[in-house]
Amino acid sequence: MSRQLETSAENAAAAPQSVATSGSSPLEELARNCTKNAIVVGQYLSAHGLPQPSHEPDGPSSTLPPDAPVDVKRARQSLMDAALQLFQLATGPREFVPNLAPGYQYVACLTWLLRFDIFRLVPASGTISYRDLAAAASKQASRAAAIPEGRLKSIVRMAMTAALFREPEPDRVGHSATSALLARDADVRALASNLCTSSAPIALCMTAAHDRFNPASLAKNETAFNVAFGTELPFFDWLAQNPAEREKFAGYMRTLTKSEGVDEKHLVDGYPWGDLGSALVVDVGGSTGHTAIALAKAYPTLRFIIQDLPDNAAAGRRAAETTLPADISSRLTFQGHDFTRPQPVAGADVYLLRMILHDWPDHLAIDIVRNLVPALAGKRGAKLLIMDTVLPAPGQVPASVERIVRVRDLTMLQVFNSHERDLGQWMELLAEADGRLRLRRVVEPFGSAMALLEVELELDGASTSTGDV
Repeated sequence: MSRQLETSAENAAAAPQSVATSGSSPLEELARNCTKNAIVVGQYLSAHGLPQPSHEPDGPSSTLPPDAPVDVKRARQSLMDAALQLFQLATGPREFVPNLAPGYQYVACLTWLLRFDIFRLVPASGTISYRDLAAAASKQASRAAAIPEGRLKSIVRMAMTAALFREPEPDRVGHSATSALLARDADVRALASNLCTSSAPIALCMTAAHDRFNPASLAKNETAFNVAFGTELPFFDWLAQNPAEREKFAGYMRTLTKSEGVDEKHLVDGYPWGDLGSALVVDVGGSTGHTAIALAKAYPTLRFIIQDLPDNAAAGRRAAETTLPADISSRLTFQGHDFTRPQPVAGADVYLLRMILHDWPDHLAIDIVRNLVPALAGKRGAKLLIMDTVLPAPGQVPASVERIVRVRDLTMLQVFNSHERDLGQWMELLAEADGRLRLRRVVEPFGSAMALLEVELELDGASTSTGDV
């Protein structure tokens, strides 16, 4: 098996070192790293006529464009990592616990600001007094009680320490780049709302769930989520019964799929789809088809079957028929299918599982893969392509990257009693599903939160691989 890495090893080499060289202190080394990489990013933006990062209300919502060169993206990543390490070293161990307090207060403030629609009540340009802002929020609040100006001021000023809002003149509030984004983008507000009212409360119930349930439980309804929301239903079953929460979660997912880490471009560009010709790809658990559509637009000879629960498949079919040109929609077939049941399509060239298996505990993830084995056996050289997180070893990637991956790992535990998997755990999962499954290569596109794992089924004791071995 070859392991093609575009992130882990290179990031480890590029990660700023906390060990001083040439007599310099760690603080000096990290400061130099920040300066060096800030210059790389700033000069790239200047050379291409792009706006520099700014807290001003018209500041860009992203520091770099998606098509920025990889070396510039690496410089930004190293800058963030060095800045994080610099803050941690300058703070020191004794100040670690006190510096946790702003984090949960930011979540508390964000929850309150969203609840009373403060982001959209602050004018897009100019400023508003705290008194007028409190009056406007009180007018549209669901309760008759007024919102005290003093309380509003305390909360907004706390949020300002995270570059959320500005006070350009005394007692008057204006937008920062971040608060302006939250004001104009409903999906970003949905992401923030989900973090405040779902993710954070669930995380805080992790210890209570450990105490209430068997710590070794893999049941999908014995999680921190179940404790936080007082339900015996698994997450997705609960979501199905709560339309408001379902809509909020849909907004969260829309925003998540726009983020760099899970951008579909990593799948589109990270695998040699063009070498497959007129291959048939089965997108297992493909929702309403957004991933398959992205691939179909990039590779005009590929054909797709998008499988999901019947309602999602029907919604995808309707949307494709009404919004896509014929040359795309004619290559898309939507099919109702529960991937916990045997795969009905045999003999396809590729079976794709994108962001599926991390939601499921090992024994259920094994069953999902096992359900695909007879279909893989239907065509020599058929491939199972898994796109999911491959956890790095501690310190293998910059801490600014690793901490986000570790958040995802704990979220899977807290909501699904599942987990993200490292490479060894992926290989164990495949072996348990069927001893003939072979992991042929792993590709980790730079900037992606996930890797591509190419898997084949050995038939008649012989390798079916046509790629790097």
